Amino acid sequence: MSHESPPAAAPPAGPTTEWFIYYQVASADLPRAREAVVGFQQRLQQDWPGLSARVLQRLEAPEASPGRVTLMETYRFAPLRCATSADPGAAFESALARAAQAVQPWLQGLRHVERFAPCAS
Repeated sequence: MSHESPPAAAPPAGPTTEWFIYYQVASADLPRAREAVVGFQQRLQQDWPGLSARVLQRLEAPEASPGRVTLMETYRFAPLRCATSADPGAAFESALARAAQAVQPWLQGLRHVERFAPCAS
C-alpha cells in the first residue's frame, strides 16, 4: 500500500537529498498513524518547495512482528538554484522531526531516520 502526496512543482535542478524513515505501529493504529503522516507531509510540502513525500507500508512476511505494521516515509528534496542558499538539510531535518511528533503516539519502538544522496544516475 502506498500513499503519494500530490506532486509539487517540478523540482529545481541541482543535487538531491533523500530521507528514508521507517518504524512500526500497531495494526489497529494504522489508519490514525497514516492519517497523521499524510497530514504532516502535506504541510511540509507547502513549507518546503521542491519536496516530494510518500508514505509506504511494508509487505510483511506472516511471521514478522505479529500485530505490527512497518511504515516508511520517503522525502526527496532538491535545493533551490540560488547559489548563495545554504544547505537546507539540517533545517529540513529539524522541521521534519518537529512535524513527525504527530505520529509519536502510535510508534512501537524507534523511528529510524536515514539520509542518502545519489552516487550515480
